[in-house]
Amino acid sequence: MAQSGNHLDLPLETFSKVVESVYDCALDPTHWPETVGMIAELCRSQYCALGVIDLENADTLLAYQVGIDEQYQRLAEGKYAAMNPCIGSVQLLPVGTVATRAMLVGDHEFLESRYYQELLKPQGIRDIIAFNALKTEQRIGLFAANRLESQGRYGDADVRLLSLLAPHVCRSVAISDALNLKTIRSEALEATLDALASGVYLTDRQGRIVYMNRAAERQVRSSNALLIGNNRLMPVDRVARAALTNAIAEATADEAEAPSGGMTLALPGDETAGLVATILPLNRGQRRDLGGAFAATAAIFVQDPIVMPPLPGEAFAKLHGLTGSELRVLLAMSPGLSVKEAAEMLGISEATAKTHLHHIYAKTSTSKQTELMHLFMGSAPPVQAAPSPPDASVKD
Repeated sequence: MAQSGNHLDLPLETFSKVVESVYDCALDPTHWPETVGMIAELCRSQYCALGVIDLENADTLLAYQVGIDEQYQRLAEGKYAAMNPCIGSVQLLPVGTVATRAMLVGDHEFLESRYYQELLKPQGIRDIIAFNALKTEQRIGLFAANRLESQGRYGDADVRLLSLLAPHVCRSVAISDALNLKTIRSEALEATLDALASGVYLTDRQGRIVYMNRAAERQVRSSNALLIGNNRLMPVDRVARAALTNAIAEATADEAEAPSGGMTLALPGDETAGLVATILPLNRGQRRDLGGAFAATAAIFVQDPIVMPPLPGEAFAKLHGLTGSELRVLLAMSPGLSVKEAAEMLGISEATAKTHLHHIYAKTSTSKQTELMHLFMGSAPPVQAAPSPPDASVKD
């Protein structure tokens, strides 16, 4: 069994059995609970968990844990999720890189946090070791283990042991992720469209929908400006409905009869401002290849002008040298929260949040929150570009 310290004392046969079990999980995820238990025993941990989260839909795709009370698990995933002082630093780790709690955040910040005082301490948990098992544009996976006070801290030997196992866990999770992707006529194209923040609707010549990306599915469920009727897009506003029908007809007309640059329409909502739609013909030149995979002749891009896309926190933090704690504060404030509100959400003092904010200002050469947020929002990926919110929505 692995021992904390400067050496490893682990039979090769034991380690090999765990690795074999890890790869069994790639083809049959039902093996993960047993395998996670084996890993917990391997690294002498009271609690051990593996989770994969779908970023687009905020859904947990895999969640396997051993040793933790269900009540505390619900609190960890709910009330205290944003208060974890380690999470910002973990986001910055490359896939497969193992780190202990001491490598992620200092003793004082961790032990004084509400996350430790209210969630971990009552369970007797004192130390953490973790690594990212998966990182894609759509999904992230995290492995984490905890030790009780009586079990001592994770040492160098534990990091080396888990570093030997981590690549196998990462490969297994990556294989499972690939095998669980929906298979359609063009997987690569679907993955590209699903990465867009705008809703994408592909239609045939009659205006019937032949494909919607994930953002489009969410729009239809939540928007009061757009519905689907008889398998066709149906703007709530009657004028917009007629305009969209005409625009699709023009876009799907013969190449010689219609412009190829696309048309833009307003789709007013019942109460709010509504959506903006851009109709692009797909029967022009190389666009035929795109539409051909779905038997589509027009693409309709629908965007909510006030909805911001997911923010590239990790890339922004690396660009400006932000620490994990500073990244947590930045992400908490990005929706427009004040320093005090962000501190309350993260479970830290307002003074600590202000200290992190001043460090962020210095590293990004900004001096106030509006300036910082414009810089941050401007770092969004081009495929997910959206207008920045007005200055009045951000508090200084």
